[in-house]
Amino acid sequence: MYRHWHRFGFGLPPFGFWFRGPGFFPRRNEYRRMLEDYQRELQAELEEVNKELDELKKTG
Repeated sequence: MYRHWHRFGFGLPPFGFWFRGPGFFPRRNEYRRMLEDYQRELQAELEEVNKELDELKKTG
């Protein structure tokens, strides 16, 4: 039997979690850690966007 790997997400960009078919889901603390990592990545990206907007406002 050939197993396919699937990417997990809620319509958002993937954040590094892979699972194999039904019945496998990460433990609660592992899932929370993955979400916290993803949140930090999004916050860093948002800071970059805010800096770029501030630069555009200064030059415009």
